[in-house]
Amino acid sequence: MLDFLLELEKVLKIWPDNVKWSIVQIADKTKAKVPYVVDFLSDALGKSLDVHDPMTFNEINKAFALLKDRYRPEIEAMKQREKLEIQSAIDAYDTTMAKIRVMETTKNWRAAYKTVNYFYGIHHKKIPTELKVNLCNECLRLGIKEKINFQELSQWLKRGIQHLISRPSGETIEDALDFLDAYGDYFLSEPRGKGEHFLTNLFLMLKPSAMEFDLSDKLNEVAGELRLEAVMDVYL
Repeated sequence: MLDFLLELEKVLKIWPDNVKWSIVQIADKTKAKVPYVVDFLSDALGKSLDVHDPMTFNEINKAFALLKDRYRPEIEAMKQREKLEIQSAIDAYDTTMAKIRVMETTKNWRAAYKTVNYFYGIHHKKIPTELKVNLCNECLRLGIKEKINFQELSQWLKRGIQHLISRPSGETIEDALDFLDAYGDYFLSEPRGKGEHFLTNLFLMLKPSAMEFDLSDKLNEVAGELRLEAVMDVYL
């Protein structure tokens, strides 16, 4: 129930105007099982619901308010636990990065890379987006020094871009382009041409957001410096 309510709160924030969603759609968006959602909403609204009933924003918002009030103590306790877990992960990040700097002084690139890689896998769901991007950057930087394979490093670049555009703004899209600018030459050095194809796809993924935030010129500039003609053909 608590996880459903927290997810439902997110869904209500992005609910389009004058749009109705069925319970099946609501269940999908809240990552909850359909029968549970039927029971929760039927109980809150005091009526029997069918999975295909079209639900308005006002109906679901009313149900959410009632359920949130009913489970307020439990929700507050969960949020407090999450805050503590997030702070603990941030503290662990600071400690880990200090260890990484020590490893770098001895040029122990492999140990440093493995440490960052492991930390990301354990804590990435708890730390802020900015730290996720920093970890992706560290894995790229250290991985290149250690000559980690192209396929593995390409995933770190892609993750970094995805984190940046998860909440798109002019600043995050510009940061994503800077990310591509910083590591583009390395990926282009892949001898079989996979790097060029990989980078082209990332640029095209950024196209809609770059246009939205008036950054098409910068995208063209970065793509031009990397000599990605296919991207330039799309944008010019």
